Amino acid sequence: MKRIAIIAVMATMLLAACGENTKLKIEYDHPERYSVGDVTVEQPVGKIDVDWYNGTVTIRHADRDGLRVYEECDTVLSDSLRMRYRLSDDGTLDIRFCQSGSYRHGQLKRLNKRLIVEVPHGQTLAGIEIDMVGGVVRIDSVVSRELSIDAVNVTVEAQYTTLPDEIEVDGVNTKVLLLVPVTAGLTVDMDAVNTELNCELPVRKEDKKTIIGDGRCKVDVDAVNGSVNIKEL
Repeated sequence: MKRIAIIAVMATMLLAACGENTKLKIEYDHPERYSVGDVTVEQPVGKIDVDWYNGTVTIRHADRDGLRVYEECDTVLSDSLRMRYRLSDDGTLDIRFCQSGSYRHGQLKRLNKRLIVEVPHGQTLAGIEIDMVGGVVRIDSVVSRELSIDAVNVTVEAQYTTLPDEIEVDGVNTKVLLLVPVTAGLTVDMDAVNTELNCELPVRKEDKKTIIGDGRCKVDVDAVNGSVNIKEL
């Protein structure tokens, strides 16, 4: 419970401070190593790591060669506000909301930037990690061994025909919807405050864990003020 208490305190401070003119720092290591704008990555990608401030993040399959990353916006973006990306030697694709620097909360929120990542059919990722403040995350049947989401004021919608081995959610004011096959196996372990778990599939309890089917996919939820809903695909 210590971990979730820390999350709650940090989120409360963040939400209380974020007026229109609140100054924010978006910082990440070695910004000079990042490229600007949309890209199709032909090299192998093992993991996707997204840090997005506000808007929508969609990760989906597509009939294409190479992994495509692009953003949409309601306005023309200055160079500093365009997406950044970097492919590390270990195959991790880092995606950042904009140039490292100082901004105003209202300035970033009004952009309503929409990130789309298209993964070729048949490609399996080692992991997907998303850190996000404000907006919606959608994952449509992309196969990854791990999914990790750290979110404040976010709705997460994930649809799977093949579940990851592990799903981890750290959230405040975050709603999670998992659409899974009727034959799915999950073990849900929740450390949560004011957060409900609802499931359409048959469940059984073991200690504080909720088991569905064979329990293969491990779902770890640390949350304050949210919900986890598991529905049949």
